[in-house]
Amino acid sequence: MGLRAHRRTARRATAATTELTSETGDFVMPARWNGWTTASTAANSRRDLQHQQLVRGSGCELWDLHGRCYLDGVAGAANTPFGHAHPRITEAVTAHLRQLAHVDETLAAQQPAEELIDALADLTGLDDFVFVNSGSEAIEAAIRIAMDYWCHRGQPHRDTIIAFARGYHGCTALAAALSGLPILHTEWAPAPRIQHVELTTENHPDQPGAATALADAFAAAITAAGPQRVAAVIVEPFLNVGGAIVLPDGSLNELRTVTSSFDTLMIVDEVFTGFGRSGSAAFAINAMPTPPDILAISKGMTNGVVPMGATCLRRSIRDEFGDALLRYGHTTSGHGLACAAALATIDLLRTDGLAHAAATADWFATNFRQCLRASGIVDLRTYGAVGVAECDTVERAVAIAADARRGSSGGLIVGCKQNALMLTPALNATPQQLARMAAELNLAIANVEIYGRSVHA
Repeated sequence: MGLRAHRRTARRATAATTELTSETGDFVMPARWNGWTTASTAANSRRDLQHQQLVRGSGCELWDLHGRCYLDGVAGAANTPFGHAHPRITEAVTAHLRQLAHVDETLAAQQPAEELIDALADLTGLDDFVFVNSGSEAIEAAIRIAMDYWCHRGQPHRDTIIAFARGYHGCTALAAALSGLPILHTEWAPAPRIQHVELTTENHPDQPGAATALADAFAAAITAAGPQRVAAVIVEPFLNVGGAIVLPDGSLNELRTVTSSFDTLMIVDEVFTGFGRSGSAAFAINAMPTPPDILAISKGMTNGVVPMGATCLRRSIRDEFGDALLRYGHTTSGHGLACAAALATIDLLRTDGLAHAAATADWFATNFRQCLRASGIVDLRTYGAVGVAECDTVERAVAIAADARRGSSGGLIVGCKQNALMLTPALNATPQQLARMAAELNLAIANVEIYGRSVHA
């Protein structure tokens, strides 16, 4: 069969598949089952989402198939700290594509990967780096390395992890097991022993001595689990998926004191807060006098161009392995294209990116609470370059997010984590763009306040 005939046959087969009907008379067509959606949603997703296809982006703006413009208030799920289609990142990626496709990192080194190691060491203050392809993988590697570390020290009985009950560390098997969020629990997933710490009014950021109270809660959890059995404590500086929760000032330092006193490892998950999102530095751990033992990073690493993450280690971790294998790695780990994008992103961060992050964080600290007021909003808070509007119900938050996206004067894409609405814009968003985002969100809040639902539903 010739190429043209083959294409005609393929088109006819596709059309036949699309036109088949089920017993209910519905069209049957191939579907993409998106993560965190139901199977029934997948059945209609291609038709329902056809009008929502986004085809172009520039900076903080996105356009759909019909030319409608949206403000990207979430920076590609916090993956694009410098906005869409940034020319310097595009140039770096294009240049690498012209030179090399891919080389397995176990076979040979690539120049972008070697340069990235030095750049990350400078940014994080850590020593050794395991390249992965996502935040979940960075956590997966972190837990495996922590467990192996204790085995190599002759303490294989250290099999317990202390974590926040409302923490989120990814959806691969080990990463999902760390969370206390019910949606992540399965009946079959293998898991280490987990001891969860609840957030209470005593360790709420507004309470005096909240950081100490939080540290005491972790110390109590370690004691309850048995200090000789605890392999690591894992924390996020900002609990994103768990409800957009801000920890008390000084929490990381207090928790570092706790892990040191109990001789256990500290893992900090900066998948969300890294690469300037914390507002004051490249990473939240940069403010710690003593860095954690292990750091997980991903979002923002390549400005969203190529999936990538890294597990960053203190030298003392690798030293315990000696000649033992690192029992982790993927064919595409440390992909040269991702490393080239990461280097360009870090270069932007170093030149003026951190200044942009600080300015955006200052805008949120100064303006966000004044912008948003309504009876259904029970709390307004900020963390670095993040603004959070907590609603009284999950239903209200979902309705507001939907109304904002379908706004009559243009859409705003806003994050929704349980009952919390979140703005996590590009770090280099202008004050005018930030004000527009707040205005669009205000309008959506008002619409739902008046009508009890999205007026565009």
